Amino acid sequence: MHKESYSLKKKYSAGSQMWFSEENTFDKNLRRSGCGVIALHDLAQYKGYIKQPKERDDYMEQVRKMKRGGMYIVPRLGIAPYYYPLLCDQYLIRHGVNLRVGWGHSARNQLKKKAADIKALLEQDYPVIFAAGPRIPFLFKDKVIPMYTEDLKPMKQTVKSHYMTAIAVIEEGDEIWIKAASWGYIYCMKLKDIVSYSKYTYPLTTRFYKIYEKKGRK
Repeated sequence: MHKESYSLKKKYSAGSQMWFSEENTFDKNLRRSGCGVIALHDLAQYKGYIKQPKERDDYMEQVRKMKRGGMYIVPRLGIAPYYYPLLCDQYLIRHGVNLRVGWGHSARNQLKKKAADIKALLEQDYPVIFAAGPRIPFLFKDKVIPMYTEDLKPMKQTVKSHYMTAIAVIEEGDEIWIKAASWGYIYCMKLKDIVSYSKYTYPLTTRFYKIYEKKGRK
């Protein structure tokens, strides 16, 4: 296992990979476009605003309640990155959660600056929600982000049009890796691959959101 340069203060647990290991379950969940809801749920859970579920059914019921509570998604389209922070904050305010999701920065920023932004949030113990935005159709439909195991070995799977949560940064020489979580899975991506992918998506849709707590609210 490679040493993490920056990571969360406690173990990140967002369900169990075994809960989604049944044949096609992972892909079906992604096709339902619930990844943006999952990212917000897991952030709120990590920060102690949602109780840690013990079973898959408990986890999914929490997610369903979040959808019914204001995290509306468009079938097959999901939640557009442009209004994702607004939808998140609307839900969080309605349910008295002190967390807020800010617009953050586009992934097209300079690599070292982007890494510094992510590190700063991780040092404050905030999992960082980020979006691999939708690709411009017909022109760049083959563009994806390569995925790697926690040992930084290549995987067959790739990422596109998906919300994830950054939980650590790994620095290996000049290479900067983002360790991410989604649907109980943990995997790594090169930050430069995320930046490269952003060139083929709609403007400003591939981005890392700013996470913070609203002080003085109960």
